[in-house]
Amino acid sequence: MVDRWMKDQGTDANLRKVLIEYAHGRGGKTMGEIVGRRGGQWTQLARAMDSIGWRRFMEGMIPSVAVRIQSETEDASKCRLTVKAWSAGLVVKLLEVTHGQWLYRNVHVHDMVSGEKARNRKERIRVELQHQMEVGEDGLAEEDHFLLDINLDDLEHSTGEDQAIWLLALKAARKAQQLRESRANGTAAGGNRGAAQH
Repeated sequence: MVDRWMKDQGTDANLRKVLIEYAHGRGGKTMGEIVGRRGGQWTQLARAMDSIGWRRFMEGMIPSVAVRIQSETEDASKCRLTVKAWSAGLVVKLLEVTHGQWLYRNVHVHDMVSGEKARNRKERIRVELQHQMEVGEDGLAEEDHFLLDINLDDLEHSTGEDQAIWLLALKAARKAQQLRESRANGTAAGGNRGAAQH
């Protein structure tokens, strides 16, 4: 996106190359490493870019030496914008990339219905729901059998909160039945023991 825009606007070929390589490096490569020993304005560009840093560059901070290199491009006839319009356009393109990445991350990682974290949480809920459905009515009091009526397909199009609440209710009903049976067995066993001791 930024590379295409710079090419279309007649950006100095070497400047375009180093800026794109720097952007693609995601902070793992310094501009000093990219420009190497070119000297002159390229050394100034490397110092300025490495001082600014990758993140701030991607947020639209462009060093003045980059603008100077563009203004002195050898093939000025290909440049379609004034230097001021070129630098403003580059800032906008960088911000569009950063904003696009931010949106992507929010939707695919943090979104409560379709994001990665939501998918992982819903998958854990789905596995437990399947287990509970396989166990079926065993361990449930008759009045709690209605809890087995759930549409597992709804999980795909929801946050999973309703299913998580349903799962907690089902587990609580099973535990309550287990405690009732334990008390009944304990009372019966205790009563039998007491009778046997007399």
